[in-house]
Amino acid sequence: MDMMKIQADTLYMMDDQHRLLSINEPDGGQAPALFIGITSAGQCSYYHEQLPSFLIKELGCESELPLDIPKLIQKVETFRPVKGVWMGPAYTFPEKCDEWHPNVQLIGNPCTFQLKEHFPELIEQLHEKMPVAAYVIEDSAVAVCCSARVSTQGAEASLYTAPSFRGQGYAAEAVKCWQVHVKESGRIPIYSTSWDNMASQTVARKLGLIQFGVDFSITTSS
Repeated sequence: MDMMKIQADTLYMMDDQHRLLSINEPDGGQAPALFIGITSAGQCSYYHEQLPSFLIKELGCESELPLDIPKLIQKVETFRPVKGVWMGPAYTFPEKCDEWHPNVQLIGNPCTFQLKEHFPELIEQLHEKMPVAAYVIEDSAVAVCCSARVSTQGAEASLYTAPSFRGQGYAAEAVKCWQVHVKESGRIPIYSTSWDNMASQTVARKLGLIQFGVDFSITTSS
């Protein structure tokens, strides 16, 4: 349960009552109306700060396992139209990790040119996304793992592979490097994905990641 709370604190900005304010990214972004973290020890629920108290109470009554997703959606719809539903596994990393391929390196300000061909959008965000680990071929990053969201205790992985280089194991090598440097910063590396993202789950299996829970969220229109 503690690990799920750390992930929630990493994913979202919250007020003093642990209500969701925004996504924990430099530019913010709309937080979901409802986030439920499910573990073998139980579950923890978080609600958007604009949800009325009576609706929070109703959602709490409907959040027991197994989740009745259609009913939860129906309840949230009384607040705002539902835009999306997310569900997928959340992982931590084993204590020991294999050495990564020598083509993987950390990307710092002197090496941003290596991102230009496939990941130019990351250059301006580099400071917020550190550590940034990349699998580099001929001075060009073809797969990148960076920190999507960072808190005092955790860092959530974000993974990108250039389309023509997918399916070759480059992403997994970048993740190995990223998670070691996250641990060196005193944070816990976290990896999560959706149930329908089979490529991301394949990376998790290759790395021997340890599933600690399942994330579920409902996002509304603004």
